[in-house]
This record gives sequence, structure tokens and C-alpha cells, in this order.
Amino acid sequence: MLADFTVLSDDLLGVPADRIGELTVGATVVGGRIAHDTGALKVS
Repeated sequence: MLADFTVLSDDLLGVPADRIGELTVGATVVGGRIAHDTGALKVS
């Protein structure tokens, strides 16, 4: 199953290539539902 979208700790396209491995996942949404959230999403 693929994620609808993820929230990363930094801009994937803006960080130097050697720092990509340091990015962390703050949230993942799959099938319209929050599958993982470390507090990165603000749901109202």
C-alpha cells in the first residue's frame, strides 16, 4: 500500500543529497487516514 502523502522534517528537494538520510517522517497518511503522526499534523 502506498501513502497518500508524508510530512518530512525538512524539504526533501532543498537539503543537500548527503543529508537526505537524516530526514525523519513526522506523519504519514494512507487511504485518507492518519497512519503515523509524531505531532506534525494539526487536525481540526
